[in-house]
Amino acid sequence: MTTTASRSDQEAVAPMALVEVYTVTDPNLAEIIKATLQREGISCWIDGENQAGLSGVLNITLRTRAKDAERAHRVVRTFDH
Repeated sequence: MTTTASRSDQEAVAPMALVEVYTVTDPNLAEIIKATLQREGISCWIDGENQAGLSGVLNITLRTRAKDAERAHRVVRTFDH
């Protein structure tokens, strides 16, 4: 699991652009994180969740709007334990 996109990178992006905020390999964890973000009022999109037989091997990327990325990073930090 990794958190991505530094704050300075996010500021250079348009506020409504989608930015990568977290990467996992477990599609179930991706859905849990997405639901957690949505409960916090942060829209979230998942890329790479349809891996078929490669589940757990390939990266799954969670993206939010650039304007929400800093808040999203604070929320997903709880999953790094």
